[in-house]
Amino acid sequence: MTWPGMTPMVSTLVLALALPTVAQYNPCGGKKQGMNPCNPCASGTTFTIDDPMGRNQIVFKSEAPLEDIIGTTNQITGWIAFDPNNPGRGVRGEFSVPVASLNTGIPLRDEHLRGKDWLDAAQYPNIELKIQSVEGVRVLKQTDQFRTFEGQVQAELSLHGRTQSIRFPGRLTFLKESETTKAKLPGDLVALKADFDVSLADFGVSGPAGMGIVGSKVGETIAVEVSIMGTNASTKMAGNPCNPCTGKKAVNPCSGKKSVKNPCNPCG
Repeated sequence: MTWPGMTPMVSTLVLALALPTVAQYNPCGGKKQGMNPCNPCASGTTFTIDDPMGRNQIVFKSEAPLEDIIGTTNQITGWIAFDPNNPGRGVRGEFSVPVASLNTGIPLRDEHLRGKDWLDAAQYPNIELKIQSVEGVRVLKQTDQFRTFEGQVQAELSLHGRTQSIRFPGRLTFLKESETTKAKLPGDLVALKADFDVSLADFGVSGPAGMGIVGSKVGETIAVEVSIMGTNASTKMAGNPCNPCTGKKAVNPCSGKKSVKNPCNPCG
């Protein structure tokens, strides 16, 4: 879904200058898009999540009989795509957080958290969340400048080498670019808020063997609070309708070639 007149987004990383066959070059053919904000398979306006000021934040909380732990990270990257006029037609997104960025306020504890007995950052460097759908979308509030929606998010969470399906309520606000929003970030903005719980056992995180730390010093379930903002400024056309990500003519994926059979071809 796009704004009227906007050409669908396409990945300049996967489309070649010539597209002789759909089977060989179609980037939507089941290939993992990763954190690519130019993902051609994401419907709608795409917003990148990567605030250089570090204002995006995830807070995680562990409550246990012997100790409560509160940690944060502001190193969140990724993208979300949806139609601000009709988000009920589909929401997709992918987000990534480096395990090494998790900060609990005590350096030694952070070192343990990243070690082999816990999240094992060396082997599993990132925590990833992939939004598959948002159901029951409804409007909470809207004005001429913004619209706020909420719904049930269906996603896949990858942590410590395991992937689990999770479901949680989420809230999304779309803000049109204005002098006020420019003070935060350029472009139209989207703000996302969500809370969900993560069971350590579901992801094989148990701490040092035989010490019984999970359940006594570390909670069996970790509460996660997400508050992030993204912008569509980095994915605008920049004057080149066949290169929505950079506008550089040198990587124009169409290059005068006809590829009308390719559903991901922005110039077809």
